[in-house]
Amino acid sequence: MAEVVQRHLEDMLTEFEQAKRIGLFTEAEIKKIVRTRRRHEYKIIRRTKEKECYLDYIKYETHLLKLVQLRREKLKLGRVYKKNEIDLAIKRRIERLFRSVCHRFKNDIQLWLTFIEFLKKQHDYSTASSAFTSALQTHGNKYWLWIMAAKFEFEVMVSPSSARSLFQRALRIMPQEKKLWIEYFKFELLYVELIQKRQAVLDRTTRDTSNNEEDAVLQGKIVEIVFTNAQTTIENDPTFLCSFVQILYEFSQFSFVESFVDQIYFVLKEKYSSNALAQSLIAQRPLINERKLLDEAAKKEQDVSFMVAVLEQQVRENYEELLKNTMANKNELWNLYLDFCIQRLSQSSDSNKIEHISICDQVFSSANEHISLTSERYLEWVSIVDEDRATIVLKKATDHYPNDPSLWNKRLSLSISQSSDSKLIKKEFKLACQHSNVKNSPLIWNTIIDYTQEHDDKWTEELFEQSQSELLDLSVALDLKSRYLQWTNQTKSIKQVRTLFDKLSSRIPASLPFYMDYIKIEQSTSNIDYKRIKTAFEQAIIYFGKHSTDLWLAYLDHIKQHQSLDFVTISRVHSRALHALESDELKRFNTECALRNLT
Repeated sequence: MAEVVQRHLEDMLTEFEQAKRIGLFTEAEIKKIVRTRRRHEYKIIRRTKEKECYLDYIKYETHLLKLVQLRREKLKLGRVYKKNEIDLAIKRRIERLFRSVCHRFKNDIQLWLTFIEFLKKQHDYSTASSAFTSALQTHGNKYWLWIMAAKFEFEVMVSPSSARSLFQRALRIMPQEKKLWIEYFKFELLYVELIQKRQAVLDRTTRDTSNNEEDAVLQGKIVEIVFTNAQTTIENDPTFLCSFVQILYEFSQFSFVESFVDQIYFVLKEKYSSNALAQSLIAQRPLINERKLLDEAAKKEQDVSFMVAVLEQQVRENYEELLKNTMANKNELWNLYLDFCIQRLSQSSDSNKIEHISICDQVFSSANEHISLTSERYLEWVSIVDEDRATIVLKKATDHYPNDPSLWNKRLSLSISQSSDSKLIKKEFKLACQHSNVKNSPLIWNTIIDYTQEHDDKWTEELFEQSQSELLDLSVALDLKSRYLQWTNQTKSIKQVRTLFDKLSSRIPASLPFYMDYIKIEQSTSNIDYKRIKTAFEQAIIYFGKHSTDLWLAYLDHIKQHQSLDFVTISRVHSRALHALESDELKRFNTECALRNLT
């Protein structure tokens, strides 16, 4: 081991001598570098290899390389003087360390990416290319790594053939990966652009008829083959086909783009005539190029809002026409139409928001006449329109879905916001509670109690008492138990709070927040009843002792604060917790006890 380290240090001798001779480092600094490198060398040749040892060494050498570069500038030595002996030697050492750690821990993709990034920064592109190849041998199932490697070959190495080869190899391994097909398609379009630029540079006024390959590329034949293979491999996915259209419009300067787009939409129309999503994408065709239109308008500082509004109207007309004649599922198509309208509303500016709200309302009304809207759609509709219109919509919604708690809750909330008449609110609540699902929903009980707490204490107490009734679902009682206790504490005496606790603690279901809130209330009173607190903790432990670390910690905290010298009790409670808690909770309990010094 020592011989290997000594040999590596001796190999650095020329580097040290040259660095000292030209004044980059003093003798003392060189000795320090030697000591540090010796320590790192010993770490990386241990029998048991650790990734962190390599990374620490690489980090040290990278910082040293930066220091060398900074001192070159400070001493005005120039970037080339003795660079091979010093800078290049450090770079090769870092590269050797990266190769070694990547070989030993080849399954760590982040190591490979860090290595490649280092090589890119050093402009060592040929080594980076081979590093990509090595990484793909182990991580060939990561589609994004293939894309990254192919882009590097095309954009940095300027090797379209290598990039194409990588894409094709990746697609043989993962033919169902959509992102690979899309990126390959985009690459072939970029290659057409490259050929076009090359011809422009060569100023080819007369086409070379012998170069049939370039002619085929410029006519988009290769691009067409990629698309054909993609749609053959990945079937029944109209959204996937439309993603090709969006890419094509980024290259609208090519003569073949428009005919190609028409071809894709023809496939959508013929092959997916009964697919609602495909028909929806066809309807939205006028807006497929919207992003490019807006970007160009922003560069020229033009207002294209009117043009966009015209395109939106064309899309709506397309939807209306399709809904009359389509073979697709009309229920699905109506929902896609609604999604489109809501999306356009969310993207609209303040100046045309009112117009979009009106359009959405009209489309929702038409949809409601033709199909059965879901309760979620009704809630979307209500969220868009004003309160008066929302009242009418919610009346329809609750008539259609009388047992839906969310719709009744929205209707009750709207009544509360519109009216100050408590009789009207009470009538609305009673109407909602005629339906069993609504009556047993904590949602509507919380809403009405939020209102009554501000307006009517008597009715509030009545509602809390009703919520704890055995006639209601247990979820209502569980949800409101703790809230009832807190409200009683705010409005009544501690004696009444204790009476309520005694009454509710004997009823199921048990609620941990209920016990914890009562304990906090007792602890905050001027005349603390320690016996009642202990009883509350013990009752809570019966129900929640197996699963709640926080309960045991709170119990220990309470004993330590109020019975600080009772170490026997603390030890006994701690021991009970260790026996009661389940394994996952037990680990957390031991950690928290150690941190809080509770034992």
